[in-house]
Amino acid sequence: MRQIIYILRQFGVDPIKMYRALKNLARFNCDRVKFKNLNQDGNKIKFWPALQDFDDSAGSADGHYFWQDLLCAMWITEENPDLHFDVGSRIDGFIAHLLPSRNVTLLDIRPMKLKIPNLSVIQGDVQQGLDSLAASFESVSSLHSIEHFGLGRYGDPLDPSGHIKGLETIAKTVKPGGCLYLSFPIGDTAVEFNSQRIISPDWPSRALGDFSLEEFILIPWRGEPIHNVTPSEVDTKISGQAGLYKFRRNS
Repeated sequence: MRQIIYILRQFGVDPIKMYRALKNLARFNCDRVKFKNLNQDGNKIKFWPALQDFDDSAGSADGHYFWQDLLCAMWITEENPDLHFDVGSRIDGFIAHLLPSRNVTLLDIRPMKLKIPNLSVIQGDVQQGLDSLAASFESVSSLHSIEHFGLGRYGDPLDPSGHIKGLETIAKTVKPGGCLYLSFPIGDTAVEFNSQRIISPDWPSRALGDFSLEEFILIPWRGEPIHNVTPSEVDTKISGQAGLYKFRRNS
């Protein structure tokens, strides 16, 4: 069902939104008639339905991106680096959390046209290596990005090992003693072409021989994050999970 809904959304059809709209249509019409009867000052009323919000909670404070962006930004605030380097994370969430308190350099394969205070942007492909940035940063992140490398979704070259090459390259930019922050979907290993990869929770610890895992947080598809669990304890049969990792490079 999740796969069917995802595919339909790629063609502009959202079954969940359609169901909610139809369910709330009667309430909308009832409210519109009541409002029209209350409107004594003659203001023009346009037909402009917003049918998705009747049942929502306050804001959209849930899901992978909300929790990973907030929690990782809190980790970085505690470490308090002057400059942070990021590869491919969300600008309107995670990066925005960091910009009021520090400068951020962002690398992305896509161009960035806006000029944002405290943000420097480098356009490049992490799969091709970043030799000029080796051991340059004490604070480095890549949130919900590694799983996309090599699948062509963002115009990057196709490479079944793209996530492996990407992680190796990103790790090399971290100074000895510096921190590396990662997140990606975790579970039974799979490629959902060309959307993303599902990656084993233990993979980064095995791949990053020069790093030590300091913190790990399990983020379900819905609900609060789960602390005090190790990657090896994650039930990989549960779909929709993400892992948030804080590594430190050995001195």
